[in-house]
Amino acid sequence: MGSANLYSNLAAICARFYDLSVDAREVADFVDAKISGSKPKKILFVGGFFSVARELIGKGYSITVADYTDEMVEEGKKRLPGAKIVKADIRNLPFENEFDAVLVIGRVFTHMYSDEDAGKALGSIKKSLKPKGILLFDNYEDTKITNTDYFNGRITVKDRGIEITRDSSTEIISKTPFIVNWKATYTVTENGTVQKFSDEMEHRAFSRDEIKRTLEKNGFKQISNGNNFDSTSFYSIARIS
Repeated sequence: MGSANLYSNLAAICARFYDLSVDAREVADFVDAKISGSKPKKILFVGGFFSVARELIGKGYSITVADYTDEMVEEGKKRLPGAKIVKADIRNLPFENEFDAVLVIGRVFTHMYSDEDAGKALGSIKKSLKPKGILLFDNYEDTKITNTDYFNGRITVKDRGIEITRDSSTEIISKTPFIVNWKATYTVTENGTVQKFSDEMEHRAFSRDEIKRTLEKNGFKQISNGNNFDSTSFYSIARIS
């Protein structure tokens, strides 16, 4: 059994797991309901939920996708032919006053382990937005991340010719900020061949008040927040203050 990074060596498995475990249409409908009133013409979509980006493109949104590894960018290109997909770190996005909305879907801020990282990411997003632009992003919630099967248990997803089972567990290593160490084993059965991979990384979760304070500290005003489309996280919408 090999060990590999989820977003590089395991990018193909990661993207396929997202394809099969995320109800892309439901998530896109959720996002559309939150942003349609602002009528954004140009959107930056950050993260590897490519099937959700595809559904939003199908709704008529003009979307640029950003991910931070070469491997995930290639997976995005396979799923979104013709779309603009760039390699970029959320803390250093190569845009300025370009987008009406930035969508950070898939709890990307879980990798912002320090307040400095979170501040850099929000500063980069702010620079990418037009003056009246909006930010919609979701975050793992500190009271939920250790209490669901998504991080502590078994998930099996399947499609024609492929089945992926993920067994995972978390251990709290810090409460301020709230960070867990997450270990996962993927068993991939494809056309009769079985492979196993392991991965391990830290994940940060936030409280809703913490996100509100972080937004305000970095030049945003929170408009709303609430339960997300899944059981582990919450969403926030903000504008440049």
